[in-house]
Amino acid sequence: MQSESKKYEGETPFLHWGMDPVFSAFARLYIKDIKEMRESKQVPGIFFYNGHPVRQVDVVGIVVQTKERDAFYTYGVDDSTGVINCVCWKNPMVAETSLSGRPSTPSSLAVLEQMKKLQEMVGQKTRLEIGDIVRVRGHMRTYRQQREIQASCFYKVDDPVCDVQISRMLELPCLYREVYDKPFQDPEEGQ
Repeated sequence: MQSESKKYEGETPFLHWGMDPVFSAFARLYIKDIKEMRESKQVPGIFFYNGHPVRQVDVVGIVVQTKERDAFYTYGVDDSTGVINCVCWKNPMVAETSLSGRPSTPSSLAVLEQMKKLQEMVGQKTRLEIGDIVRVRGHMRTYRQQREIQASCFYKVDDPVCDVQISRMLELPCLYREVYDKPFQDPEEGQ
């Protein structure tokens, strides 16, 4: 049987992951890199980019595929470096809330009308179509040998002049240069 240190060779010990700020943040990475990252042998659901432990990501891209299920949507998101599936759960509160009850006062009627309008707005922002620009934040996982993002937050980006996409294209090379491409220094290595 091989020793624990040999078994996880090349991986930062999990007790040190919290010292890397990338671990706690939503890493803004290219989809190509998200799909190529290696999964931790110590803790499933944690991936490594250049020694940085990454568990959650933030991507912006164009919806190129949609599938609707009872409880969730699956969107194929393309950032021009690759396409990744994003599992986006439907809002359970909207499904559970019944607005068909009889209001007892005029003020409760007004509240119900406002709730209906709010639910319609949420539905418009979360129901995406092919060609829409979307921002997805969530945890990575491997499902049936395919990398995907389990969304904790997703929404359609209203970007008629491509402002969000352009700023993202300018921001990512700088983030890679200043943060992601600099290897994480294990504190024990410095001693």
